Parts: sequence; C-alpha cells; structure tokens
Amino acid sequence: MKVIQFFFLVVSISLSLYSCEQNATPTIYPSKKGVDSAYADLLKIKKVEEKVRDDKSEANPKMAKVKTQPKKVIAPISTVDKIIPFSKDNTRDTLKITYAKAKQTVTKKPGQTNTFVFNSDTAKKVAIKLSAADTLANIRINHIKGPVDSIKGGPFGKTLIFDLPAKGNYNFSISEKPTVKKPYQGEYHVELQLLWK
Repeated sequence: MKVIQFFFLVVSISLSLYSCEQNATPTIYPSKKGVDSAYADLLKIKKVEEKVRDDKSEANPKMAKVKTQPKKVIAPISTVDKIIPFSKDNTRDTLKITYAKAKQTVTKKPGQTNTFVFNSDTAKKVAIKLSAADTLANIRINHIKGPVDSIKGGPFGKTLIFDLPAKGNYNFSISEKPTVKKPYQGEYHVELQLLWK
C-alpha cells in the first residue's frame, strides 16, 4: 500500500514539475500570410474604399483629374487673435485682495483697455473671471505679465487660471477682440482669486 502511495506521489510531483517547465509567455511567430487575421478586415475595408474611388473616377473623368492634382496649401485668414496694445486712455487700477479674493466693477469706453495690478507673494495660481450684463459682451483678458519679463501670456477669453511662477506684482489688461468689429462699452465685473493648489 505504501508503495502505491509513493508511486502516485512521485507521478504527481513529476507532472507538476513538467508543467512548470513550460513558458508562461507564448512565443509569437510572424504570420505566413503576411497579415494577422485580426487585421484582415481592415485591409478589406481599405480595398473596398479604393475600388469605390476608382469606379467614381472612371465614371467621371473630371474626378480622375482632381485625384492626380496635388493639394494646394491655403494661406490662413488674417483674423488671428492677437494682443492689443494699450489705448491712449488706458486705465490702471490696483486690485485690493482680501482673503485671497478681489472684485471690482469697471466702466469701459469703446476701444479702451483697462489694466489691473495685483500682488502675489505666496500664491501659485490666479483665477480671473470677467462678467457683464450682456453675456455676449466683446471683452476678454488681453494679456498677463509677471514681475519678470519672461512671464507673459495671452490673449485669453473671459476666464483664466494662470500659473504664478515668481513672487511680485502681476498686471493684466482687458480689451476687445480685434476680430469683432463692435467694441464693448459699459460696465463689467472683474473677479480675482489667488490659488495655492
């Protein structure tokens, strides 16, 4: 009886050792067909699209001419958003920050830029938001400039979260988008919040 138990023990150990010798990661060999079967459907779709294009060009000779012509590069339209320089009647206000927040109401003339200054000694970011009674008002954050000349950004929209990499005074200006012909005139609100995360 002990001999039979010993025999089964030896057989089970040898089977477990034999099964452990097999590679856990299968070896991948290149396909003899050249394309894996998982991607064969994609090749069929591409061939069908090419055939449809060829059929259209045979039916309409003008299509064949268009197909052989190189694509023309179209120059971009000159309505690129850019930073507007300060106006002659630019206003400059210092925002008074209380408990990391500041809010101010400003009256803007058409074509006028408004500049605001704030001090950031410890904050890592600033959130700025513009709002007006007219939700489609043509105003935006034109640019923001830091204590070092290399810290610049803009133009932005009506809301902004900007990193403050250096300590000191930052200033930002508000103006119209040059691509919109109608300049904004009236009151708007500037809200600022210093952030540490």
